[in-house]
Amino acid sequence: MSSVDPIDDLTSRRRLAELTRAHQPFLATLARKLCRGRFDADDLVQDVLVRTVANFDRLPPDVNLAAWMARVMQNLFIDRLRSRNSAPAEIDADDVVLRAPEPDQAQWWESVTGDEIRTAVPRLPEELREAFVRFAFERQSYRQIAAALGVPVATVGTRVLRARRHLRAMFGGDPA
Repeated sequence: MSSVDPIDDLTSRRRLAELTRAHQPFLATLARKLCRGRFDADDLVQDVLVRTVANFDRLPPDVNLAAWMARVMQNLFIDRLRSRNSAPAEIDADDVVLRAPEPDQAQWWESVTGDEIRTAVPRLPEELREAFVRFAFERQSYRQIAAALGVPVATVGTRVLRARRHLRAMFGGDPA
């Protein structure tokens, strides 16, 4: 299957010229109402005309061409809105200010010792404690812990994460 531009042959170019003369004012007005500065209205009109030429032979002979083109324009416009809304937001690098943390500000975990953690671990809920001890102190993998406790590997990960959050809260760190 070859990718041929629908405007390449002479018949298509003539058809495009006729469609442009007949429907361009109507389409331009509709495009300006839809776009309202969000997109280039002329590009939308051009895309509708190209689609019309590409699909002209498949249209029923009694089709209301203006209504069909208006519907195509509306669909193209909606597709462009969706594409824009799903695209990541553009950030101007000049507006971004990066700051290094103050060297004098100690983080909450910097003052916690291993002995303090060992002392706090018994205060964890039992199911969290067991998974955390096996992971942090016995250096077992999540799979080994899951097999020993009879739970899924994902459950082990959740329990270790929750244990860390509990410990963080016990030592004055942000519990989130």
